Amino acid sequence: MEFKKNLPIGNDDFRKLRENGSYYVDKSLMIKDFIEMKDEVALIARPRRFGKTLNMTMLREFFDIETDSRDIFDGLAIMDTKYACRINSCPVIYFTFKDCKGTTAEELLLLVKQKLYKEYLRYEKLLRDKMDRDSFETKDFYAMIDVLREPQASHALYSTAIQQLTQFVKDAYNRKPILLIDEYDQPIMSSYEFGYHHEVGTFFSNLYGSAMKGNEALSQALLTGVQRVAKESIFSQFNNARVYTVLHKQYSLYFGLTVMETENF
Repeated sequence: MEFKKNLPIGNDDFRKLRENGSYYVDKSLMIKDFIEMKDEVALIARPRRFGKTLNMTMLREFFDIETDSRDIFDGLAIMDTKYACRINSCPVIYFTFKDCKGTTAEELLLLVKQKLYKEYLRYEKLLRDKMDRDSFETKDFYAMIDVLREPQASHALYSTAIQQLTQFVKDAYNRKPILLIDEYDQPIMSSYEFGYHHEVGTFFSNLYGSAMKGNEALSQALLTGVQRVAKESIFSQFNNARVYTVLHKQYSLYFGLTVMETENF
């Protein structure tokens, strides 16, 4: 007797979906394209509900050197390519800002700071036994954790937090990390919606710009969001991003469902 699989309603986490045995349309060849296109910084802009978060968590699970992901990729197309050997081979820094919405600048920045703090703590737990406690790099790492923990800390003090984390991770693993940022533009849209963009614009320009423009500690960065980067906006500091919208054929197969996929499903 064949059992029906679960529909992954409300589940946008790749690992949970695969471990639960839910229906999944194989989009894993996106990993192959990501590797082959070799973009220093790429932005994939898609409307809501196009599977952006699911694909970003898939990329995180595939590359993350601190994870064993072979079971959840078993049977997927990427494992039949020459890139199967790249699984769990690289440090990954991952943020999702999809829930960072606030009616005031203070509320929004607190939510963003919590996301930064969470990723710093993840790496602190992973690397605490491997750190040279006397090195300046380690002291700077813990100093940033203290800043992110302090509720009243000026946002200028952590506007380079992502860049500093990429440098620290590179030094720790002797390998450049991949940076993934899901829904990078949600905080920006919230600041426009509630009329305080003038208070946070420079912060986000520095946060993203320092991490992705001229960052020698970074391997590749991939962002998803609803909006594309405008060169005349606050994002001029990382106008090196290659943008893929719904009008581009690159990555088009991996977001939403094709007619053939729908029929097969």
